[in-house]
Amino acid sequence: MHHNVRIGTDGVAINALPSNAARTLPFPVPLRMLVDVIIICDAAFVIFSALIARSVYLNFVLDVGTSLEPYVLVSLVMSLALSQVMRVQGLYSVTALTDWTAHWWKLVLSVVLSFLFVIALGYLLKISADYSRGWMVTWLSLCVASLTLSRPLAATILRRLAASGAIDRRAVVLVPPGAEEDLLKQLRALPNLIVTATKFVDLNDPGAVADTVDALISAGEKGEFDEVVIAISGDTVSPKSKLLEPLSALPVDVWLYLPQLDLPVHGVVNLDDRSLLHVQRRPEPMREWSFIVKQALDFIGAAVGLVVLFPLIVIVGIAIKLDSPGPVFFQQRRNGYNQRVIKVCKFRTMIVAEDDHVVQANRDDKRVTRLGRVLRATSIDELPQLFNVIKGEMSLVGPRPHAVSHNVHYAKLLNRYSHRHSVKPGITGLAQVNGFRGPTEDIELMRKRVECDLEYIVDWSLWLDIKIIVRTVIAGWVHKNAL
Repeated sequence: MHHNVRIGTDGVAINALPSNAARTLPFPVPLRMLVDVIIICDAAFVIFSALIARSVYLNFVLDVGTSLEPYVLVSLVMSLALSQVMRVQGLYSVTALTDWTAHWWKLVLSVVLSFLFVIALGYLLKISADYSRGWMVTWLSLCVASLTLSRPLAATILRRLAASGAIDRRAVVLVPPGAEEDLLKQLRALPNLIVTATKFVDLNDPGAVADTVDALISAGEKGEFDEVVIAISGDTVSPKSKLLEPLSALPVDVWLYLPQLDLPVHGVVNLDDRSLLHVQRRPEPMREWSFIVKQALDFIGAAVGLVVLFPLIVIVGIAIKLDSPGPVFFQQRRNGYNQRVIKVCKFRTMIVAEDDHVVQANRDDKRVTRLGRVLRATSIDELPQLFNVIKGEMSLVGPRPHAVSHNVHYAKLLNRYSHRHSVKPGITGLAQVNGFRGPTEDIELMRKRVECDLEYIVDWSLWLDIKIIVRTVIAGWVHKNAL
């Protein structure tokens, strides 16, 4: 991206916006504003698709007339559901919008999931019979088609705005003499941010600060920058009166960089003249709409699984009673979400039912019954955990819960081991589909399993859950490490 360069009032080179990027706004176009416009357009496509489907199918195919209000209402509900699902899927990120072809299947999946949500809601409210099935199919098809056709246009607009510099933010950086170059490198690496000038200023020197403020105000009044970044060293006197108050005369954003604060800041709450920094966030799977979406997937998936697999569960239960004496199910205490102890339900595969001091099964373990070897090798013994999912104690996908005694043991050996309990445990997980399952006597294997669990927590998305479930169904039931 090439920009014109000229000399500012203080003799420092200033990167100006290119002449073809004349701004109609007094600030760079925020990406968030562009995304909001795209969300509104998506909602409009959903509503118009419903109305067009009504006109085409009901008026021309069925030759019946109906009121518009019910179709507008249901399309509004669909548009709200779709916007939340697409946010969770990351489909409103700049990368997903510009490289839309790589994310098209996620788009289709989001539309289908939102559509199923609307159908389920209509069924619960006993109004689904008021809508024609033919209209529903036509509406769904038009939604997928209109949203797909809109994505190339959105990508083109975003690329042209980026190429013209209209979304670029120009920043002046104030750093103390001898400051590390890392800050400048990191700022220059930020997307849509151009460091137009770097000034080395001793903020404890009143004369230097006054000269810098005068130069900034002179350049700022000419619109030569949009933001100011001020690096604060440990011995710096409060910059409020010396810098912030004079700069408040300019319509620019001002950022403070605190090198001593080696933590991410997710938000700030103002407490009169002090600030409260938000430095740790609840994991994404347990946050707001993400939690609701994941819960919906868990309950729907577990309910469908129990219905479909009920004959198999009954047959396995009878076989266990015939194979060896003892109960059909075995409950073991394990650590779940937030370290809470839960009782995980499994088919009994051993002649003993250990809980407090668990000895992991090995390949020639005499405690394992004949049928138990088959159940463990195929992971069918895990199916009763669908009841744990229905109870809200587990998820379909998440870090596998370990026995309480194993938890205590490995928490002492592995850093961040306990972090895997910041989400609900799962019947399957990223570690399991990547082959890290079975006995865990090897500390390195457990380390890799924990790394996969933590990666899952950080990178969670609805699409990731679905991929793990599909991989488990296709190839996850039989594995060489399963015992």
